[in-house]
Parts: sequence; structure tokens; C-alpha cells
Amino acid sequence: MIMRISTKHNWFAYIYLALLVLTFHRPAYSQLQQVTIGTNPAGTHSYTVAGAVARVIQDESSIRSIIRPFSGSSAYVPLLHRGEITLGLVTNIDSYLSYSGREPYMAPMSNLRLIARGFPLYMMYMVRGDSDFYRIEDLRNQRVVVNIRANAALGFLHKAILATGGLDEDSVNEITVGGLADGARLLTEGRVDAVSIGVDTALTLQAHSTIGGGIRYVTMGHDESKLAELMPGSKVSPAPKGPTTIGLDNLPRVSEISHYINTGTHLSEDDAYFLTKTIYEQWQGLRDNYSVLSEVNSEEMAPTNPSIPYHEGAIKYYKEIGLWTEEHQNNQAKFLE
Repeated sequence: MIMRISTKHNWFAYIYLALLVLTFHRPAYSQLQQVTIGTNPAGTHSYTVAGAVARVIQDESSIRSIIRPFSGSSAYVPLLHRGEITLGLVTNIDSYLSYSGREPYMAPMSNLRLIARGFPLYMMYMVRGDSDFYRIEDLRNQRVVVNIRANAALGFLHKAILATGGLDEDSVNEITVGGLADGARLLTEGRVDAVSIGVDTALTLQAHSTIGGGIRYVTMGHDESKLAELMPGSKVSPAPKGPTTIGLDNLPRVSEISHYINTGTHLSEDDAYFLTKTIYEQWQGLRDNYSVLSEVNSEEMAPTNPSIPYHEGAIKYYKEIGLWTEEHQNNQAKFLE
């Protein structure tokens, strides 16, 4: 006697098996239904890296992972603090200012927590290639973008960069813009003379191809000590040799800060552990495919002296793989005293 299963029953069986596969593929301890990553706008390294991280999380867990681009980190750091997004790409200086409740933040964003260091960000003032500006001192009395409303922390960095050349807000025609892309657009339109932007970004390439004569980065002023003095967490570095090196023919010295992958206390220890583990285990593949990540090996993803405390789930994972040290623990304790 031949038994026949109806098409309807077959259909339900297929659905059941598919759900069963997804259930086993997703870590049992993860309660995440979706991962949302806040990032700067398209054309920035932050946007590129956020997309890459979202992709590996989804591929490794089947948890829907998306990015939400904003005009700048000042717009989404409060969302991290309130638990409205899962992760965010935030610089170490913006992490410090927001966690501490320093200007421009009105109150401490004390729920912020670190998952991992992402990548170094090299920033310097970009000018038109046909201009006579080669170092910070040359920007005196010029139209210079200093403040970016959507990335308020960068205003402090810009003032520190200008100070290396003996300049302040009164020494330049200070310009305020809404976001990073706005500053780049004003430079291409000839409405500003200098705008600070990440080296080797898509916005740089776009400006270079739009402006007759291209773009150039100026070099740091003579008093380089002013940078770290006025903006802790930053340092002066030689411009990196990226895949395009647009505007870097004269090998300028530029500012270097770090981009963090942050979350908030709303994320459970198990979920933070899972996200840290997933990103760490896929890091080499990310480095192979994204040049902006190539400078940070997996052992450097957990800095000993970050500007905000680590999430407990990240600590659990770093202890498990032997990256967590006594120095890490001592610095973590200082935040939570």
C-alpha cells in the first residue's frame, strides 16, 4: 500500500524544516530580533564599515541586520544611550565627550558601552588643488569649516588642528555646516576654502573628480603638540598610503583618531557577547576585503585605555580568548567607581 502525503501537508513540512534550520543557525543565547547600526552618511568610512559589519552579523546568525545612516554621530549617539539602536560607529573623542556629558552634550550619556575598536580615522583639511594652501598656517583669514552640527565633537578636533598653526576662530572666517557632505559640497562649489574630512573617503574622491585641478590635503602646523593637548585621544600621524592616496602627493602629516563600535547598557550580556564574538571571529575576512580595517588586527580590537567603559558581554568574550588584562580591568574600574 502506497501512502501519499498531500501537497498541503508537504508545504507545512517545508515551512517547519526551514524554521528549524533558522532556529539552529541562530545562537541559542541571542534574543536579538534585529540589529540596527547607526552610522555617518554614505561616502564615509563609517558607512562602509557599518555595512560590512551588518553583513557578517546577518550571514553568521540569520538575524536581520541593517544600517541607519545619519548626518553625523551627534544625531545617533543619544539613540544608543536610550537603547533605540543596537550599535553605532562613533569616534573615540565623540564617545568621550558624550559619555562624560561635555559640550555639546547637555547631560552624560552614561549608558554607552564599548564593543570593539573599529579602525583609525585620519582627518585633515582638504583644499582645492589649484590653491596656494599647503599647511595649516596658510589658512589664516580664509573661509574654513570649523563646526559641523551633526558631528559636534569634530569641532573640537578642528580647533585643535588649527591651533597647531597658531590659528583660532578669530584667525579664520569660521564656517558652520550641517554635515560632512555639506562641507565637501561647499568646497566643490567654491564657497569655502578648506574643509576637514577623512583621508581616502568616497567624499574625497567625489570632490577630486568634480573640482578642476582636484583636491589636496594640507599638512599639520608647526606646533604639533597642540593637537593632543587640546583634543585628548588624538595624535599626529603621517598620512596613510591608502588604495587611492588622492590629495596626498606631498605626504602631509594629519590627525589620527579611532572609530569605536559602541552599544548601550540596554543590550543584554549574552547579546553583547554574541556580537563581540561574531565581529571578532570574522575580523580577518573584513580586513581582507576593506582596506580601512587593514591597520587593526584582531588583538588590537580591545584597547586597554578606551574613552568609555566596555560592555560586560564584550568583557566576558575578551576574557574567554585571553585578550582581557589587568590593565583593562583597572581602567574599566575607574569608569564605574
